[in-house]
Amino acid sequence: MKTIKDAIKNKQMLVVVYKGLPRIIEPHIVGSATNGNEYVRGFQTGGTSSTNDYGWKIMDLKQIQLVSLLPNQFFSKARSDFVSGDPVIKNVYATL
Repeated sequence: MKTIKDAIKNKQMLVVVYKGLPRIIEPHIVGSATNGNEYVRGFQTGGTSSTNDYGWKIMDLKQIQLVSLLPNQFFSKARSDFVSGDPVIKNVYATL
C-alpha cells in the first residue's frame, strides 16, 4: 500500500503483477469501496492484459501479487479524462 501511495504522490509509474500478468500503470487513486475491498485505479501503458487493451484499469489489491516503482519513470499530471469522484473507490487513501 505504501508503494502505491508514494507512487501517486510522486507521479511515478508502477509495475504490478495483477492476476498473474505484469502491467505498467500510472496510478491515479487508491482506497476502499463501500464493501471494504481495496482498489487502485490507474492507466495501463504497458505490459500484458487479459483483455488485450491498455487504458483505465481498476485492480483489487488482494489480486496484486507484486508492486514495484519503476525507477526514473514519472508522468507529469493526471490524465485529462481522470474523474476525481471515483464510482468505486469511496474512501480515498491517496489521489492525484
